[in-house]
Amino acid sequence: MSRIVVIGIDGMDWRVLEPLLPSLPNLRALAVSGFAGPMDSIFPPDSIPSWISIFTGLDPSEHGILESIDYFKKGARQFSVDTGRFRGKTFWDAASAMGKRSIVVNPLLAYPPWDVKGIMASGPVFISGEAEIRPESLRGRYRLPPLGGIVDFPEKRELSSFAEKSKAETRDIVDFTVKLLDNEPWDLAFVTLLTLDRIFHFFWRYHDPADPTHPRRSAHGDTVREFHRFLDECVGRIVRSAGPDATVLIISDHGHGMRPTLHFNVNRLLLENGLLASRIKGPKILSPRYHIDRAKDAALETLHRLDLEDLSYRVARMLPWTRKLKKGDFLTERTGNIATASAFGGNNPFGGIDVSKERCAKEVRDYERVRETIIALLLDARDDRGERVFLWARRREEIYNGPHIDKFPDVLYEMAARYGTSWSLYRPLVTVNPRHRKISGGHRTTGVLMVGPLGDRTVRREHVSPLNVAATVLDVLSSGEPGEELPRAAGGMRGTSFLERH
Repeated sequence: MSRIVVIGIDGMDWRVLEPLLPSLPNLRALAVSGFAGPMDSIFPPDSIPSWISIFTGLDPSEHGILESIDYFKKGARQFSVDTGRFRGKTFWDAASAMGKRSIVVNPLLAYPPWDVKGIMASGPVFISGEAEIRPESLRGRYRLPPLGGIVDFPEKRELSSFAEKSKAETRDIVDFTVKLLDNEPWDLAFVTLLTLDRIFHFFWRYHDPADPTHPRRSAHGDTVREFHRFLDECVGRIVRSAGPDATVLIISDHGHGMRPTLHFNVNRLLLENGLLASRIKGPKILSPRYHIDRAKDAALETLHRLDLEDLSYRVARMLPWTRKLKKGDFLTERTGNIATASAFGGNNPFGGIDVSKERCAKEVRDYERVRETIIALLLDARDDRGERVFLWARRREEIYNGPHIDKFPDVLYEMAARYGTSWSLYRPLVTVNPRHRKISGGHRTTGVLMVGPLGDRTVRREHVSPLNVAATVLDVLSSGEPGEELPRAAGGMRGTSFLERH
């Protein structure tokens, strides 16, 4: 009988991991015995849609869960997703249908846990609540660790304690997982470690000398590398408990890199080309809204230059109209425009533009031609170096075309890595990102796949994708049992295994 242990490490990036492998004995051993390389994320490369795609084998336009977290927004910790939208549709649900016993620990957003053949334990993310386990009879046998992920938003003076807390909570989750592996029957084990993503977000500028805010001397300079060494020890403990007969699969939902240091004000580009109208109809100099918006930008940039972004964060969360000021709604009415920069993707290089079909019809404009015009505008945009700002821009149907495609903006794009989306109307097209010091690490597409030992199997690189993880897990579980068909979890799980036998 084949067994598989899947270790999900949120945010692990291949470009960061690869040069560190010589100092990571457990991950290096797995790479030597099998395969290690990049695995491009889905679009957008955010944790929530990416993990749901990994769980289900469905792309975001098929499962429809595109939510993301704005850490600067007041009330972010009250965020939740209805698990009914994917409960019963995951690879561990499909394993249960095969009669396989699963141990599932800390799957992102899969809370509260539900009944499976085996054990499922999870905790809340961004909402209040306690970790839970199914079956409930196990609660008295095992002490549940903190599950659901760390949601702290540390200030500079708290960074060292935050890193230690991240280690401690990760260690507790690994201890709990190892106890289950050692004491309970299982065919599939799946544990997610979420803390590396948080380390990248808050410590990237200390790690990366290319970051313009990188301090030459800092107590945090080795935090990213040290956390990888710590995770390598965690992986070693899990692999040893799994035993030599188990296939080990390590995956990440997306990669990480330097968060954009510059903003490209997409709404300004739309305004200049007659696709968006300002709420200010008379002279700007007479408008209180104009002066409030400019004062906000000036204050954030001043605090950024003075390295006072902790203060900026605290003040911003207390201001009225914070969301409107950030997203541009303060100066423009979304319903009155042909096109508007979407909040989709946040301040990252990937994003989108909403196009109003109703407004197009009202102004007798062809919707498809408007999208063509916007794509051309984006691809023609150049920075002060004469280089293209946008790497690509496409209709949403050119990326995905599932039943929930309308949840995507009408036009999707990715910018060069140093640019993030912003929404200012009356600033230059390119401005500084005034919150870079606060969150200096940002999501990238280059995640990680490691699998081993491979034995008589090989990895089909053309099928390496988050959308094929579920199918691969089920493929391993069915190996050695001729004629066994892979079940489809309720909801139409799809995908192709990236493993094949010689």
